Amino acid sequence: MAKKDAWRALPVRLSQEVDRLFEELIYRPWGVGRSAAEKWSPALDLYETETAFILEADLPGVREEEVSVEVENDELVLTGERTFQRETTSGSFHCSERRAGHFVRRLRLPASVDRAQIRAEFNNGVLRVTLPRVTEKNPSI
Repeated sequence: MAKKDAWRALPVRLSQEVDRLFEELIYRPWGVGRSAAEKWSPALDLYETETAFILEADLPGVREEEVSVEVENDELVLTGERTFQRETTSGSFHCSERRAGHFVRRLRLPASVDRAQIRAEFNNGVLRVTLPRVTEKNPSI
């Protein structure tokens, strides 16, 4: 009976493992943990449609000219910097969660992405990168 119970738990364990790996990919690239004292790194969403992969990055407080989107080898590389001025120079902070600094995010591009057609838009603090799929030509019959 113990083997039967182990098989019932397999889908749950597998689902938990997939969730952990996805979280590690998005929030802790390369499996490296981040402490609260480290520099800021923007949050990303990556999803796909029938024709493209879409990456959206929240970049509040970042000006468009401070963001770079490049393809290096087989990776999409997002770089930039966020700075902000504190309005108070005296007193003591009770909470400080806002982060600033230089950031680099690297994502491996799937082979199915048409690298020549990648587009980036920046609107209201959100960077949206469209990674179109390679369109296959239908052979003549």
